[in-house]
Amino acid sequence: MRVGIDLAKTKRWEALVKKHPQRVGTIFTEEELAHCRKKGLHAYESMAALWAVREAVGKALGIGFFRSGWQDAYVSWSEYGAPILHLKGNFKKRADELGIIDMAVSITHEDGMAAAVVIMTGGTNEAAEQR
Repeated sequence: MRVGIDLAKTKRWEALVKKHPQRVGTIFTEEELAHCRKKGLHAYESMAALWAVREAVGKALGIGFFRSGWQDAYVSWSEYGAPILHLKGNFKKRADELGIIDMAVSITHEDGMAAAVVIMTGGTNEAAEQR
């Protein structure tokens, strides 16, 4: 099992969008941006949470954003609104190398902060193998 967690500040995303609105489209997928837009006043909280997901994935895989694109981890939503984690590019390659067979993500935000926890199961635990 592999776990990653991250926190992100909502104000950082508000400032980024106001200063560089075009950059947001290079970081988030169209579906993610549509989800954020639907949140109205809470759009920046959602962006911060989605960023935290990306950081948590990098931590769970043990590679951070090493040679990965911003959209190599992204979220879609089930019909019930539950987040579904997807990987592509180097994040997917690394997950395949580790033999990851299942992933779960939990996202929350409140009071100017957003958090994400990613759990991946299956495969190898490199830390245990090095002991």
